[in-house]
Amino acid sequence: MAAQKTVSNSPKKLTKFSKSLIWGLSISVLLLAIFAKLSNDLLYHELETFDRVIGELIRGFDTPYLTSVAIIITHLGSAYIEIGLMFIVGALLWFRLNHTWETVLLAISFGGAWLLNTILKELFHRARPDIVHLVKAGGYSFPSGHAMVATAFYGVIGYLLWLHLRNRSKPSWYIIVLTFALIIMIGISRIYLGVHFASDVIAGYASGGVWAIACIIGLKEIRKYKEKSCA
Repeated sequence: MAAQKTVSNSPKKLTKFSKSLIWGLSISVLLLAIFAKLSNDLLYHELETFDRVIGELIRGFDTPYLTSVAIIITHLGSAYIEIGLMFIVGALLWFRLNHTWETVLLAISFGGAWLLNTILKELFHRARPDIVHLVKAGGYSFPSGHAMVATAFYGVIGYLLWLHLRNRSKPSWYIIVLTFALIIMIGISRIYLGVHFASDVIAGYASGGVWAIACIIGLKEIRKYKEKSCA
């Protein structure tokens, strides 16, 4: 009976994984299409109107208070904050929960996104907006490093939190909402502070989203392999 139950459960697990894989690949294709469209429009100088309209709209809410809030939010997407979080969360996963692969995934999500962003910036060589920058920013503009790395890094952290809470039968939907809200706010803060165009941020979301999905699918594959090995 036990063997029969294991066999009958296997197709369900496979179907569940197949659905998540299909969804992941479908979303990745959509995000890649968005990135390709923005890249093409950038090369043919077709983003000026879009960036100007969205930029002026967001910066139109400029107040001293909002500027202070935007600076705090944008720092959450800075490398030193994310590296600190990576070590803290990684130490918790590794030493407290003994989750080696999740720790590795977290490091890959950050390091891979940062490396990929550096390569893409060098490929496109887009200058930053020629307006007053309310925070310091160096290097090229497309795609936004803050938006891209935050999408991948915080996206993976959000996924891991959601996964652990769900496995403990605790409410976890709010983790997804908070993760998306944080990522969106980091991107908007970059436009508000004048250091990125709107298209830079959207391209960062798209490329970072693809990397986050790749990391999550990779973890699912590893967990699936470990389940088979232990069966």
